[in-house]
Amino acid sequence: MNDTKLNRPPSFGERERQCEELFLSRGPFFHLCTPGDDTLILFESEEDFCFSMNLIALVAHLTPGVRIITFEVMGSHIHIVAEGAASSLKDGFGQIRKRLYRYYHSTGRVRNLDDFQANIIPIGDLAFLRNSIAYVNRNGYLVHPEHTPFSYPWGANRFYFNPDAKRRNDRYYRDLTYDEKRHLFRSNSIEYPERHALVDGYISPASFCDLELGEGLFRNARHYFSLVSRSVEGYQDIAKLLGDQFFCTDDELFTIVRQISKDKYGSSRLDTLPPECKKALAKTMYYEYKASSQQIHRMLRVPESDIRLLLGK
Repeated sequence: MNDTKLNRPPSFGERERQCEELFLSRGPFFHLCTPGDDTLILFESEEDFCFSMNLIALVAHLTPGVRIITFEVMGSHIHIVAEGAASSLKDGFGQIRKRLYRYYHSTGRVRNLDDFQANIIPIGDLAFLRNSIAYVNRNGYLVHPEHTPFSYPWGANRFYFNPDAKRRNDRYYRDLTYDEKRHLFRSNSIEYPERHALVDGYISPASFCDLELGEGLFRNARHYFSLVSRSVEGYQDIAKLLGDQFFCTDDELFTIVRQISKDKYGSSRLDTLPPECKKALAKTMYYEYKASSQQIHRMLRVPESDIRLLLGK
């Protein structure tokens, strides 16, 4: 075999087979999500979010039967994509719930965590796992437009295909004082891997998440970026399955609605549609894509008073 063949990059088919082989050789995989709609705000301040990051790092260490592939912490809920037995993942979530309750108590706050329960969804194929990772890693930026999937700070998202982020460290756990370690986990039990790094006040997800496995499930960085950026329809299906609130940006929603209009009414010019078509589209936007009345107004040029009447508000 000549040197040219030896040095050539893998073809599309070869990379896809490698990803499929990796998926089949590992697992089982699950997506854990807590309900956001029925839960009060869990994390209000930067201190709360930092604690949540350290809490997930600690529980990952205390639950050796679970390997976290990615996760994201939102104000009212969390997402975790992980490898391991469902029973181990459930036990790990029990630890999160118990320690979160103690944290609130230590800060003088009362929180009813009865609705803070885990929905654990099995992931049975490679495409679903890829979409689940991308769905979680883009979740924060959809709610917080000041961020991208590579800057939202409360999750593993910004470390994916980002060598600089993986190398970052402010300190190592071994460098902390006893009191700093206690404060980090809000616990007297401070046994934790000494080699793990800290960034921005919390344990770096690059230290405890299996990013190599997560990245290996995509053909390359371009493939991952395309899913994070564009695969809107796949995310809607995941959101419905998890009972999660589905979000998409104005640009994504506009693209979807134009395509629906073209398929149903033969035109992607939303402003030229007859009133009855706009009414039908408004209902689709509201019920299927969780669009706000302001989004419907902006895209369909329908008065907000008419939209509220149409939706029974």
